[in-house]
Amino acid sequence: MSIKSVLAALFIVIAVVLVPLWLKRATAAAPHASTPAPPRTVAGAPATPAPKALPRFVDIGTTSCAPCKVMLGVMQELESRYPDALKVEFINSHDSPDIAEKLNIQAIPTQIFYAPNGQEIFRHTGVMRTDAVVAKWTELGLMLSPAKAAP
Repeated sequence: MSIKSVLAALFIVIAVVLVPLWLKRATAAAPHASTPAPPRTVAGAPATPAPKALPRFVDIGTTSCAPCKVMLGVMQELESRYPDALKVEFINSHDSPDIAEKLNIQAIPTQIFYAPNGQEIFRHTGVMRTDAVVAKWTELGLMLSPAKAAP
């Protein structure tokens, strides 16, 4: 084997090993300009932004586990009672495992309470009844105003 062949082979090996490492390091160091995908609602459509900043109640679960089914009912009740005071969202952890992973979900159902500014202020795992959710919002300093009944 000639010295040119050995040097060429060595150069190729170095390039194959070092270039991906360099690219990975450059990518990790660069800030990411993209924003994450918005959570999905029960219907599977992207959540639409609210006209005013509302506190958000997000439940991460499935539509098949028994405790998750209970939480779906709680969410429907919250949506009907507090439509103008609280944004209620459901993330199906089977359909959106990337979002569940990003939110560091360890067990389902998990509920996350977000302040109107988007900051997470409380997290609960397991079933949480409607009155307990409302009480927790009160404890967190956010009084929910029920919808006004039609005349």
